[in-house]
Amino acid sequence: MITRILPLPLLLFALVTFAADSSRPANFDHEESDRRLANLIKFPEEVSGKVSLVLNCVSRIKPSGKMDDTGCYTENQYEQAFTGMVIKAAKKARMTPAIFEGKPVEIYLQFRVQFVAEEKQQKEKQEEEENEKEPQQEQEKEKEKEEKEEKRELTVRLYMNPGYEENVLEYGFDHIAGQRVIGKNEPWMDACPKHARYSLWVRAYLGEDGRAESPTIEFGNGLRPISSCLDSIKQTIIDGRYTPAIADGIAVPSTYIEIFSN
Repeated sequence: MITRILPLPLLLFALVTFAADSSRPANFDHEESDRRLANLIKFPEEVSGKVSLVLNCVSRIKPSGKMDDTGCYTENQYEQAFTGMVIKAAKKARMTPAIFEGKPVEIYLQFRVQFVAEEKQQKEKQEEEENEKEPQQEQEKEKEKEEKEEKRELTVRLYMNPGYEENVLEYGFDHIAGQRVIGKNEPWMDACPKHARYSLWVRAYLGEDGRAESPTIEFGNGLRPISSCLDSIKQTIIDGRYTPAIADGIAVPSTYIEIFSN
């Protein structure tokens, strides 16, 4: 048996609006339950035993709710098995798209997927006492049946933030991170390398009004881009449109994080 649990804040998205712009972030609660990401993610068949794992993932959410270019950051081959399950599910999943100034928009989504597998809880004492009263033969049949059943309780949880420590300490593990509206032809796309590999992280202050300020860059791996590329990335962040971070149903200031790469 697989149990899917979504944090309570995800159930409140439909109630969230910002000022008079009628804007809200994208969310996983698509109207068709069989298209929801949490209901499509499976545990890797090759993984057994207890599991406690959190993957950091990203995706571009189209105005239609389709998830594009979904990927997760992995540190070892064990995590890759779970990443494969997320990516496979995302191809079929649909989200409730973000709304900005009353219109569906494409956004950059950062989220985490938590996999938990643990032993099922023992039966309640009352059930155990009742079993003790059964004939020995019936007890043996029941024991044999239980041994054949799945011995783990499997849970998948989704969190709509990248787990940045500063924001988690301030707003909790399951707050909603800011989401940037993706433009059709952003400045950095022309100014940055198209063939040489690179990746870098941008950190900026994001106000509750959805405005970004003071971007800084931390280099990841590959080529170190030239200054014109870095300047264009910073300008993309400053000029960007955002749904701000949400905690307890209201917009809050936060640290915004985004990776840029090719």
